[in-house]
Amino acid sequence: MANRLPIMPPEISGLNYIAPLGRGGFADVFLYKQNMPSREVAVKVFVKKFQSNSASAAAFLAEANNLAKLGAHPNIVNIWDANISREGNSYISMEYCPNSLGKDWRSKPLPLSEVLDIGVQIACALETVHRAGLLHRDIKPSNILVNAFGTPVLSDFGIAGEISATETSDQIAMSLPWSAPEVVNMQTLGTVASDVWSLGATLYSLLAGRTPFEVENPKLNESDKLKSRIVKAIYTPIASGGMPIMVEEVLNKSMARNPNDRYGSMQEFAMALNEVQSALQFMVTRLSIPVKPLGVDEATEKYPCGHPKLNTAGLDIGVYVEPKTKRRGAKTVELASDQCPRCATAGAFVPAKKGFKVSPLTLMVGGAVILGFAVTVFILKATGGL
Repeated sequence: MANRLPIMPPEISGLNYIAPLGRGGFADVFLYKQNMPSREVAVKVFVKKFQSNSASAAAFLAEANNLAKLGAHPNIVNIWDANISREGNSYISMEYCPNSLGKDWRSKPLPLSEVLDIGVQIACALETVHRAGLLHRDIKPSNILVNAFGTPVLSDFGIAGEISATETSDQIAMSLPWSAPEVVNMQTLGTVASDVWSLGATLYSLLAGRTPFEVENPKLNESDKLKSRIVKAIYTPIASGGMPIMVEEVLNKSMARNPNDRYGSMQEFAMALNEVQSALQFMVTRLSIPVKPLGVDEATEKYPCGHPKLNTAGLDIGVYVEPKTKRRGAKTVELASDQCPRCATAGAFVPAKKGFKVSPLTLMVGGAVILGFAVTVFILKATGGL
């Protein structure tokens, strides 16, 4: 749950607010009814106000553009619209999917045949993402939705990035239980291999009702302890009677500690899952991978760094957006027209290290001890004890 107050559902022309759907660190999701054509839509509203040439604007436009060019795939959520609300918040209107795999997977692990089917479909969606030169970087059960026809679709491209991007060009919000060792160690923001790991960890979770490196004792599942086990990457077989060894082998390979020992692509991963389906006499899921990469546009104008240029011409903002509150010592940076806002904020990416923080109680106790020591020394000197 996001550690902040929820934002108010904005007034959006042609849409009527119905109910909240979910909250995240950077955005809230609401259910709206679209007037024409008449349908229910999910609207993702970003917390930060839209500011041209800012990193948050770049993230919003990147997610909207990524979804728009990939939504033709049957297992990627469709986007309907992207714009700015009257209140100044950017939003994305997309296909409403009534269910998510993140809802009951702990209490109700899925049957093996269903997990294999889901695995093949999402692997194909991710192969399409990778062929478009992108990474997802946040694959987990809650980011696999189920649409009205019961089809699993990949969602939430909020921290997706380019495969060719430099290591410091984006911030990343880590979903720890499904993150690869090299991501946990902050050696990379994401690769094809780390996406392979995350999908393997997700399929494991759906089968086991727990993430791959969780243990029964909740105290041993704290962040630092969980990170330590993920980095070691010692595979634990699924505690479920009768799980075929070939399933364990495929998941083990997808979560190999060395990225080079994993499947080389999502297509290869999907084909391995197909082989398991065939061997177990399940229905073999058809691969849905486009021959030509979706949405690749070489004519797109880019910054010198290679990132696509922001284009806000089609956004009908029409509102005054307050600037960010200036912190003490902070300097307002004006970006040149050819300067990439994502690279300009590259220094904002800081490895998530455990910082040393002193609590007020510690300060009080420490101050009392020092004061007591000083008083004692003074008394001893006054009485000739020293």
